[in-house]
Amino acid sequence: MKESSRNVFNYLKTNYGTPLTNNDIATALGVSGSTVVGSVQGLVRKGYAVRTDDEVTGQDGKVVKVKHISLTEAGLEFDPDAETEAK
Repeated sequence: MKESSRNVFNYLKTNYGTPLTNNDIATALGVSGSTVVGSVQGLVRKGYAVRTDDEVTGQDGKVVKVKHISLTEAGLEFDPDAETEAK
């Protein structure tokens, strides 16, 4: 697992249960949005993360659709260090 993907994975794991967007993760980690998108795509392909479409009411009262990212049960159980040792 690349370092950037590991950082995204660890952030999702640490903040499990908190609705997070790509932008939230990118801002918190100080990386580009495209870095987060690529990392999340890899995690989704492996079954470790999911994207959900949610509706959120903004301060102006308008409802907007937002994609939240969270780990799956498999993602919570995944140990990236074990993957490295297996190679």
